[in-house]
Amino acid sequence: MNAGTPWHRTMEVAEATLRAAETAPDLDGAIAAATDAVTRFRAALDLAPGGLAPGGLAPEARAPLDWAETQTRLSAALRLLGALLDDVDLLHDAIRSAQAALSVAPLATAPQVWGRARAALGSVYVVLGERDGDLATLAEAAANYAEALEGFPRVAFPLDWARMLRNRGAALALAAEAGNDPDALHDAIGCYRAALEVYSPAATPAAAGLAASAPADRAPADRALADRALADWALADPAMADRVRADWALTQSNLGQALRLLGERSGDTPDGTPNGAPDGTPNGTHHLHEAVAACEAALAATARDAAPEERAMVTTNLANALAALGERAGDPDSLRRAIDAYRQALAALGGPRWLRQRAIARHNLRLAEQRLAALQADAP
Repeated sequence: MNAGTPWHRTMEVAEATLRAAETAPDLDGAIAAATDAVTRFRAALDLAPGGLAPGGLAPEARAPLDWAETQTRLSAALRLLGALLDDVDLLHDAIRSAQAALSVAPLATAPQVWGRARAALGSVYVVLGERDGDLATLAEAAANYAEALEGFPRVAFPLDWARMLRNRGAALALAAEAGNDPDALHDAIGCYRAALEVYSPAATPAAAGLAASAPADRAPADRALADRALADWALADPAMADRVRADWALTQSNLGQALRLLGERSGDTPDGTPNGAPDGTPNGTHHLHEAVAACEAALAATARDAAPEERAMVTTNLANALAALGERAGDPDSLRRAIDAYRQALAALGGPRWLRQRAIARHNLRLAEQRLAALQADAP
């Protein structure tokens, strides 16, 4: 492909504009950039390279894969704009764009293009399902991410494979929370842990040797070699290392959130005896300790120069895990740490874009303060 074509130049600017929308610190700036990105991706649809045939073929017939990629990126921009504006019509436009991409990029002949379109479709269903608390829509999101995996075999595309698994885990966790479904939570946790098997050797290169020497039933030779290659790549390329560490941290944070949800829903058996974990602690407390550890690891791995909001969301996950552990175990120290973490997160979540997150964090902070006060009042 000629990098100087009008299509290529339009796509480059559109991608940069979409990234600006995703990272904009304020809501108005994000909406303006997302709107601009949608306009630019739509313009690119008419510029797909290939030249107009004598019969006047449509762009999708001239260069179907370029056109499909453009539709997939348009879907991402429409999803972001629809989420920012809470506009269901835009979200359905995003679904139609992803479906259009799938219509010209079959799995058999264009597996990665097909996989990206499937993932884009899953992302839209996540937004719609979370917005409406619709279990069927969230299940559709998880199913699309599972299908997207077919386009990215783990050995050839480890980072893409891991990202699809992480996204599937997030959809399953949302469905589990909405439907109080522990099985879906276990599935989500399994997705996160499988993704971490890919990220960990590269995010923490000392673990690469463990991946290469793992038993055959846990890490077949081809997977071990792929993981080692990814670790070597990260060691040689600082930008790649930063990317993998960020993915590792996000997956750890998501794992911590899912473990917290599982811990909150785990408790005594119907006859009143503790439902024990292997270490002898009740399962709920065991999962909550695991949740705190995962969130602490995520926060430690989140770059100091990351956006304040990014660190704040990880800190909020840690605070939620600590608050749940403090309440379950009657531990005032965990509640104090949760209160401190909520306050740190609130200090970093500024601007109208984060109104909902701030409101939730403030509510959870008040609950943690009330629980701590109650424990202190009951103390001898």
